Amino acid sequence: MVYTKTCYGERVSASAEPRVLKHQLVRAQLERLLDDLEVDDPFPAEREIAERFDVARETVRQALRELLLAGRIERRGRTTVVARPKILQPLSMGSYTEAVKEQGRSGGRILVGWSALVADDILAGQLAIQIGSPVLQLERVLTTDGIRVGLETTKLSAARYPGLRDTFDYRDSLYAEIRSRGVHFARTVDTIETALPDSRESALLTVDTRTPMFLLNRVSYDQNGIPIEQRRSLYRGDRMTFTAVMTAP
Repeated sequence: MVYTKTCYGERVSASAEPRVLKHQLVRAQLERLLDDLEVDDPFPAEREIAERFDVARETVRQALRELLLAGRIERRGRTTVVARPKILQPLSMGSYTEAVKEQGRSGGRILVGWSALVADDILAGQLAIQIGSPVLQLERVLTTDGIRVGLETTKLSAARYPGLRDTFDYRDSLYAEIRSRGVHFARTVDTIETALPDSRESALLTVDTRTPMFLLNRVSYDQNGIPIEQRRSLYRGDRMTFTAVMTAP
């Protein structure tokens, strides 16, 4: 037994080993079960698991939630199945499609819609345009192997990309389209934080509103330091893992 002293001089006993919670024991058993299953195989229902391990349903829910967040299982309607490995998304200036293809997986996009906006003071500052200038917004759902994994909203100066809405195929890489217009990506400023989807976002991504998300906000700049885009990307935390490579100066 290990004793620790509080600021009031009282001694409190504490185990030298971290306490293992019941749902963690259940999760360990379920992970061993997963090792013997294949991707897309059905996973036992909550009630079946509770009866098998003689535990409360709430204990099973906690274990399943951790497996969902870890990307080991996924919900498909009322069914739970074994999930494919998480998508490794490098933090780079490349597009989502390019990163997915490098992993030998299929990436796609579903058009949510185009919108014509007017720049407010914040967006005007981000895009280095005048307040009130026309802005083109493109919103798309990102898919990998047919699964909805992200929601991408891109805002661009309408004057800089004339005719984009009429000529650009939303299923293609927007970065490739921009580069074809002679604009080169030189740097990006990214901020990443965690978030929960609102009801609209969860419906577009077909997930529960309690599903944790990665929220990435990006402003890209060209070779002359002029902003290219302002992008807001919402990625499913249960299906995506971000990686970054850093080198010493």
